[in-house]
Amino acid sequence: MTVTPSESTNVLDAVTLAEIARVRESGVLGATGRLVELFDFLASRSADNRPPKEAEIALAVFGKADSEALRDDPVARVYIHRLRKRLDDFYLRHGTPAGVRLDIPKGDYRIVSAAPQDVSAEAETPEAPATDADARPTKPASRKRWGLIAAGFAALMLGGNIAAWALLANKPVEKQIADAGIWTEIANSTRPLLIVVGDYYMFGEYEERVTLKRLVRDFAINSKEDLIHSQRDNPAGFDQYSDVAMQYLPASAAYALTDLAPLLREGRQVQVTLASELTPERLKSDDIIYVGLLSGLGALRDPVFSQSRFAFGESYDQIVDRKTGKMYTSEAFLAAPGDQMYRDYGFFSTFEGPGGNRIAILSGSRDTAVMGVAEALTQVDRLAKVEKKTGGKEDFEALFEVKGQKHVNLEAQVLASYELDSPTIWGGAPANVASYPKK
Repeated sequence: MTVTPSESTNVLDAVTLAEIARVRESGVLGATGRLVELFDFLASRSADNRPPKEAEIALAVFGKADSEALRDDPVARVYIHRLRKRLDDFYLRHGTPAGVRLDIPKGDYRIVSAAPQDVSAEAETPEAPATDADARPTKPASRKRWGLIAAGFAALMLGGNIAAWALLANKPVEKQIADAGIWTEIANSTRPLLIVVGDYYMFGEYEERVTLKRLVRDFAINSKEDLIHSQRDNPAGFDQYSDVAMQYLPASAAYALTDLAPLLREGRQVQVTLASELTPERLKSDDIIYVGLLSGLGALRDPVFSQSRFAFGESYDQIVDRKTGKMYTSEAFLAAPGDQMYRDYGFFSTFEGPGGNRIAILSGSRDTAVMGVAEALTQVDRLAKVEKKTGGKEDFEALFEVKGQKHVNLEAQVLASYELDSPTIWGGAPANVASYPKK
């Protein structure tokens, strides 16, 4: 198969060309990568009378072989969905000074310029997705709220402003998700809701005690106090390493929190904290949703894994099913430089807290898994599949296999699920001695 030339080529109007340049130069799509290549390809073909077909995109952008491009490959649709979301984010942050915005009409692989209200009106029309991985319809209010969520996330990352996350509390609950067994108790609870984001402590390595050479992440050092203790054990490195008052968050947390926003009832008291700052008092009094990597659980690790059928292997990339003895190793790190598809592993558990509160853990080995689990648990059709596989249990844990490519989650499915006995988590000796990797 070869790519058929377009029937005829016109010239895009000046306003559209200016918007294409403005989006491209903003950096919202990244400096390089598949999203930039897809955007440039669509922009170059958008003046054609015949927009490109999905197979043409697979060939031109993703380098698929002819035989592969003929199959029902979801990669092009997934990236189109991602590109639409990036455009939404761009206009929420930067507005439409020219009175138009770029859009990719549903079912049509081309970039067009349209009045903002026209794009919003189109988004209200439901459309059945081509696959589970494709876009789900979004209402204008949701897009506006996502912009506020992104702003709050930026404030949290830059200044530790936890109060900015109060913006999340104004998101109306989508009834179908709130009525799902997994989320019913948290969505309808009157307790304060605490969003816990997995974070990582970083310290600085200095050259000649003055020049900051690099930032260092060590899984055995998770606070300034840990750094001081390590320096006491190794005095030779005292002048080499120093606290720089810095935490970092995984990028997947922002995407996952966007997916979780429909659970937040208007007027509910919602706060966000870092996992490193979670206190025992909040663990008892608030409903809690953890979002982040498995390695960032912090104080939540022991209650989550003391009764778990799952355990870690030699690293946080390895998850062992204690019942079957099978080990699942994330391939995300090894596949990161290339275009090949890989498997990552996500983890979800929900159980009753020590004060009758509800705790939910949305996590994974790597970013792809976290995003895949978040989508699987917040899209109504996919959530129904998860509930069917987990047996409708109130307290349970589940391991997900998430297929990814270039940090994009393509598909998530439940591999194993086990019921949890919440009272035993908080009372008596743990059934399992939970141990965690040092790396």
